[in-house]
This record gives sequence, C-alpha cells and structure tokens, in this order.
Amino acid sequence: MRRVRITDFYKKSSLETVLCWSFFAVSAFLLFLSMGITMYYDIAKERRDVDAAISDTAAYVATMPEVAGMLEKGYPDEAVRRELDFFCSNSSTLNLMVICDSDGLRFYHTDRNTTGETVTGGDEADILAGSPPYITTGYGSMGMQRRAFHSVRDSQGEIIGYVMASVFTDYLSDRQTNIVTLYLSVLGLMLVMSFLLSRALVVFLRGRLMGHEPEELLDIYIRQDAVLNSLSEGLVAVDSTGTVLYANESAAGFFRVSGSPDSLEGKAVGSLLPDLGRFWPPTGAKVPGDLSLVSAVDGHTLFIKAIPVTGKDSREGMLLVLNDRTELLHMSDELSGTREALDALRAFNHEFKNKLHVILGYLQTGEIRRAMSFIVNSSLVSSRAVQDTAECIRVPSLCALIIGKMMHAAELGITLSLDPDSSCLEPDLLLPKEDLLTVIGNLLENAIEELADPANAEREEKCVRLSIHCRRDFNMIVCEDTGRGMRPELAARVFERGVTTKGENRGFGLHLVNSIVAQNGGECVIDTEVGEGTIITLTFTREESGACIR
Repeated sequence: MRRVRITDFYKKSSLETVLCWSFFAVSAFLLFLSMGITMYYDIAKERRDVDAAISDTAAYVATMPEVAGMLEKGYPDEAVRRELDFFCSNSSTLNLMVICDSDGLRFYHTDRNTTGETVTGGDEADILAGSPPYITTGYGSMGMQRRAFHSVRDSQGEIIGYVMASVFTDYLSDRQTNIVTLYLSVLGLMLVMSFLLSRALVVFLRGRLMGHEPEELLDIYIRQDAVLNSLSEGLVAVDSTGTVLYANESAAGFFRVSGSPDSLEGKAVGSLLPDLGRFWPPTGAKVPGDLSLVSAVDGHTLFIKAIPVTGKDSREGMLLVLNDRTELLHMSDELSGTREALDALRAFNHEFKNKLHVILGYLQTGEIRRAMSFIVNSSLVSSRAVQDTAECIRVPSLCALIIGKMMHAAELGITLSLDPDSSCLEPDLLLPKEDLLTVIGNLLENAIEELADPANAEREEKCVRLSIHCRRDFNMIVCEDTGRGMRPELAARVFERGVTTKGENRGFGLHLVNSIVAQNGGECVIDTEVGEGTIITLTFTREESGACIR
C-alpha cells in the first residue's frame, strides 16, 4: 500500500478547504486565548471570595460578646455552642470553625469530639502575639485547610483567645474543577459553532464566486493578466468617477510610469488624458458609444478607442484601448515626402520638355536669335527653388517634405517659398526629426488649405513663406501666409482640439502641433490680423520649457 505523505494532502486540498481550516484555526486560537484568560481570573476570584468569606466569618464570631464572655468564664457555654452550630450550618462556605483561649484550649469546635483538647504547634502563635487577622494554608486533624485567624479580646482589649474559620482545600479544588469543566464545555460548544460558521462562510464565499473555486478564479486571473500584459495595445479600465481601476504593462509604458502597471491605478484619467476629462464629474457628460480620438502623450501619438461599460449597478465606466501609431505616422510622413519629391521631379521633367519643345520650334523656323533669348531669359524658377532648398535644409526627409509642399502649393496657384537665410543641420535639432516633420508638415498644409479656400479666390497674392533657423542652443520655425487671418476670439482658441474655420471633423493639425511643441519644451506664438494673414512662430531652447501664447 502506498504511503500518503502530508505534502500530498496539501497538494490535493483545495483553496476552499485551506480557507475553512484557516478560519477555524483563527477562531479556535482566539477562543482558547479568551477562555483561558477568563477562566484564570474566575478561579482567582473564587479563591479571593472564599478567603474573604472565612475572614469575615472569623471576624464576626470574634466580636460576638457571647464568645468573649465564654472565654472569660473559662468553660464552654451550651447556649453559645448552639448559636455557633446554627451559624455554621447555614454558611455555604465555612467547613470548620474553632474557638480557643490563649492557652490553646478548645472551647468550640465544629466536631464535638475535639472539644476540650489543647491545640499546640498550630498557626495561632502570631494571632495570640497580637498580629492582625491573617489567612494560612495548613494541615489539620481533618486534612488540608485554608484557615482565617482573628483574635478575641476582653473588655480591656487584652487577647483572651482566637477564632479560626477554615475551608477544606478539597472544597476549593472541587469549585475550581467545576469552573474548569464549565469553561471546557462552553469552549467545546463554541469550537463546534466556530467550525460550522467557518464552513458557512466558505459556502457563502462560493456563492459570491458563482460556484467557482477560489483557486480556479486565481488561475483565470493569472492567465488573463498574462494575456493582457502581452498585448501591444494599452488597456485602461476606468470607473464611473474617472479613476483608473486597471492598466496593463503597455499602457504603463505609454505614460512612462516606472515600476508595475499598478502605479497607474487610482489616478484620475483626466490627469493622464486631458481630452477625456470632460466625461466625468463635475461635467457628467455621457460617454458616446463610438468615441475615437488622437492624443500625443510623452512622445507617443496614440489612437484611443473609448468603449462605455455599464455595470450591474448601472454605473457607467469606460474601457480605453490605446494604440501607438507613432512609428506608422513617421513612416507615413517619410513616404509622403518621398512621393511629393517624385512629383516634383516629374513636374521638372515635364517643364524641361516643354522648354525644349519651344527651343526646338525656334530652331526649326530659323529664329536662332529668339531661341537664344528664350534660353537666356528662362528663369527655371522651380529648379532654382529646389537647389536653394537643398542647400539650406540638410535634413533629407525635411527637404523632400518642403519641396513636395512647394509643388503641391504651385498646383493650387499658391507660392510657397523658403527664406534664403534658413539653415538646418540634423545635429542642431532640439526636437526629434519625426516631430519636426509633423510640425512643419501641419503648418504648411494648414496655410495651403487656408489660401486654397474658395473664400480667398479673389485674393491677388497667395503666398506662404517658411523660415527655419537651427542652432545647437536655439531652433526657430516661422510660417507666414497671406490668408484671411483670424478674429481675436478664434486666435485665442485655435490650438484647442476641433477649433477651426474649415468645417466639421477638422481642427486637429494645430492641436497636434501645440502638443508636440509643449512636449519638447518649446513655445508657440501666433500673430494674426483679419484680412492681413497669419504668422506662427515656434521656438525651442535647451534651457526654457515653454507653453503656447495666443
């Protein structure tokens, strides 16, 4: 037969059994502790009560005039004896009482057979010597006793004898045994009740867990936690008050939180994602069912999907799904710049062929002088612009982006030019190259869209002027357009999400620019006048951390 080891029991025992026995063990420990302390004090109190009873009895009998008179006469008095017999028989505590004179001769004893005998060598010496009343434990003719001594004095105050009231130690032991038996009975009953209550508590917990074993739920939680933490998407659960209840490791990484995702729990989601703060008190706005937004957080461009969640108590929370699209946007920007550069080359090729056709026509008709004049006077502006841009901007991706925007603007009848004093080397950049592409791309696109608006169709001059100056300790970007400008109240809110003059579902470009500038410690200044155009200036320094001035 295979031997069962104790470790096998623990391996097979469920968490429910462990919880049950743990509750019972704690209850039993508390019961033993409380009952033991209470029993100790009850036994001590019983002993004190018995001592007080026999001491009071000895004191009462010693002060009886009849007892003093009997000792003074020198012989027992039958009337006194009957009275003492009646007193002793009605005492529930007293087992034995002795009255002796100063010579140790017994004048009264509960046992009639010992009356008249002389007591020597007992504990009475101190009381006869004038000691205050006291209690001793000693062995007498009837066994071990607890004795209380009190002196008897005559009318002149002289000690003429003593009274000894005692109780047998066996009686005390019986009383203590009864107390212990009672406490043990109560303890046993309470232990049974504790075990039943422990089982009831475990059954209650099982009901609250919908019939699942606690360790089963623990395994499910561990597996789900591992799965959720393995996702590249950030998951953030928010309660009805806007407080974060759960966040996986990806979400913690987006917010650059040190340590575990638990450090996000308890934070207000409005402090992490200000764009979501409006959906919780004190505003109390209802969370839409298809809420999606873009937010820049600590260098990440996040696409956020907010899913409303309604609990059993009808309180509404939210599950946020965060997707990092930073790299994708960077690749998109680079691809966009490359495509625009290719478009520019195609336009140059087309323009060059057109000029060749003109020159060929002059030559074929014999108009050599006109062909020579055409060649000399042809400015080749587009080629010059590309060359100047490449000389000023030594960041290839940024150069390609600007050239592409130039060609895009030209197609719309808009002149986009780069300040010839501009200078930009990649080592001098004070913000990441990807952020710089996003910022300049949004500024130029915003200006081009403004001038391409039908409201500017009659405007004679449609120009966008870009200036970029980069030093190791200072970067400045200036974008100027000759558009309609903005009213002061609109200019004060233009960096807010959704604020625009271009219709619905717009107004994200300048908000994203503002976010990137703030994250990189820069400063935005907007200078605009209705009918005159707009100038947006971005500055970055190594020392200063700025904000937007509107």
